[in-house]
Parts: sequence; C-alpha cells; structure tokens
Amino acid sequence: MRRIAVLCLVSSIAACSTTAPPPTAPPAAAPAVRAPLTVLPAATPPKASPVAQAESPLQVFDQKRDTLANVSVFFPYDSASIASDQYSALDEHANLESAYSGDHVVVQGNCDERGGREYNLALGQRRAEAVKERLAMLGVPEARIEAISYGKEKPRATCHQEKCWAQDRRVDFVESWQ
Repeated sequence: MRRIAVLCLVSSIAACSTTAPPPTAPPAAAPAVRAPLTVLPAATPPKASPVAQAESPLQVFDQKRDTLANVSVFFPYDSASIASDQYSALDEHANLESAYSGDHVVVQGNCDERGGREYNLALGQRRAEAVKERLAMLGVPEARIEAISYGKEKPRATCHQEKCWAQDRRVDFVESWQ
C-alpha cells in the first residue's frame, strides 16, 4: 500500500504541476525593407513681381527710374512756363527723387528747330531752370538737381511740322544714383 500511496502522491503532484513551455528564441529581426525612392518632378519657382526680385535699393531705384524714362515736361512755343497739365509728370519725378537720397537728377532743356542756336540754348536753359525750381518746391534738394540746355541739338522728332516741334519743346530727366 505504501507503494500505492507513493504512486498516488507522485501522480497527484505530477497532475498539479505544470511544465513550462520550452524557452522561445527572441524573434529574429526582420530585414530592413527600403521603400523605393520616388522622384518628384522639379518644382518651378513661383514668378515674382519685379519689385520682389530686387534685392537692393539701387535695383528698386533703377526699376522705378526705367518706368519714368520717357516722362518729359512739355512747353508751349517760345515759352518757359510750365502748364498745369504738366504737373503730374513733375510730381512723378519729384516722388522718385525724394524717395532716394542717393539720387541726382539732370534736367535737360530742349527746343524745336526754329530759332537761332544761342536763342534756343537760352530758352532751353530757362525751361530747365523752371523745372528745377518746381522740383525744389516739391521737396527735392536743389543740390541734387542740375539744369542744362541742349537747345535744338537733341530733337526727339525730325519732321518739320508742329506735331514734331511740340515733341521737341521739352525738359527730359536723367536720374542717376550717386
């Protein structure tokens, strides 16, 4: 009986005990899978406005000056008086010169082909001086304005009619960065 009791005891102990599962190896590291490279089309830079492209005050000045390149002040025949319809052209140039302290402007008086050389040089000078005075009244320092005359030496139009002569009676602006 003793044997039976020992057997029962051993079988009951064996029935109550659990066996641990065999140790498992850690999972093997999966090989790194690289995603295929996707080549995107090159992005085109957005078109910038002319002012946004400018990097320096000089470049901005040049762009503004170029927009005013053909803006002149025109005069009646044999006169150095600035007509009120010409004030907008003067205002545009005065705004440019006032905005940039490094600006220097040469106002060039011109005449049509009629009249003698000396007379036209004097009339062109009076026209240039009238424009210089008006720019000074608009706030441009006189030290930055130079008035010269070309008389009839630089015609804009070459026909011998009033429509051409009207284009020659003018003051041109030559702005430069000093």
